[in-house]
Amino acid sequence: MEWKDYADFSVTDFLADDFFTEWVLRPNVENQSFWEAWQQHYPEKQTVIAEARVMLLSLEYQRHQMPGESYDRIWHALHGKMEHALPETMLMQRTHYRRNWRRAAMFTGVCGILVLCTLWLLRKEDKRAVYTSQFGENRRLLLPDSSVVILGPHSALKATAFSPETKTREVWLDGEAYFMIKPDLQGNKPFTVHTGDLNIEVLGTEFNVSNYDGRPQVVLHSGKVALRDNTKKSARMIMEPGEMITYSTSQNRYLRQKVVTEKYVSWVHHTLIFENTSLAEVAAQLHYKYGIRLQFADSTLRGEQFSATLPQADHKVVLKAIQEAFGVQLTQENDSTFLISR
Repeated sequence: MEWKDYADFSVTDFLADDFFTEWVLRPNVENQSFWEAWQQHYPEKQTVIAEARVMLLSLEYQRHQMPGESYDRIWHALHGKMEHALPETMLMQRTHYRRNWRRAAMFTGVCGILVLCTLWLLRKEDKRAVYTSQFGENRRLLLPDSSVVILGPHSALKATAFSPETKTREVWLDGEAYFMIKPDLQGNKPFTVHTGDLNIEVLGTEFNVSNYDGRPQVVLHSGKVALRDNTKKSARMIMEPGEMITYSTSQNRYLRQKVVTEKYVSWVHHTLIFENTSLAEVAAQLHYKYGIRLQFADSTLRGEQFSATLPQADHKVVLKAIQEAFGVQLTQENDSTFLISR
């Protein structure tokens, strides 16, 4: 279970998780050891765990058939309330049908329990593991098929269960990630990355995907990928190493160009490379990666071109480099907002 991240699971997520369900309903040495250690590592989630356990045990209890005497006890309780609530004329009429009502109530109860059990057994489970990263955090993920993903700052990745029965390997990305996909030698388990409206079909390859603002960008470092837009009927776009494909909202189409891929994947090694990048784009990157907002007192600053290679970079390093390059003043407005002025 090392590959699965439960840190952001809600009660609903835990209820849909097979490994959690097994621990609650069929505990053994392995799952007991895992969940005890996990709760010690995430003590703040113990309330969520406890609530999920109670709900799961409650649902499990409903699977068992209710004893006959319980129906009698329920009926007598209802009967007593009905005696006081119904008018006398209705009580006289109800005497003739008491037995039929009792049978109907018992039948309804049994049907209700059967419906609950059926819904529980046939519930649709979301078998996707969820990984998230915080502002300024790069996170290395090892998927069960031995593919490696470096999840960029403030990003989320959902992955299928990758079980032996699964014929496809799929992930859903929101944010940025660098993928190193293990080739499928049999050729029957393609790897697909879904981001926004774009599907990326992958062979054994390394590539970067960014989709923070609804404008997906794919940079192919090695190997081969095919792109298809779900909303368009255009043909697949086959990429070659050293190519970048981005979506242009102004032109309403995808643009292809040759790039130096290292510039776009340097963040994996905590290095940021800006090459004739407008300060407006630098500000966008600061917001995506670190949650920092950069405001411009002079709008002409937005178009200024910035070039720098910043190893071991964080938002403070970037802001200091901008200050030195343009001789501007930076005023901190609050914890996450800075005003830049000449």
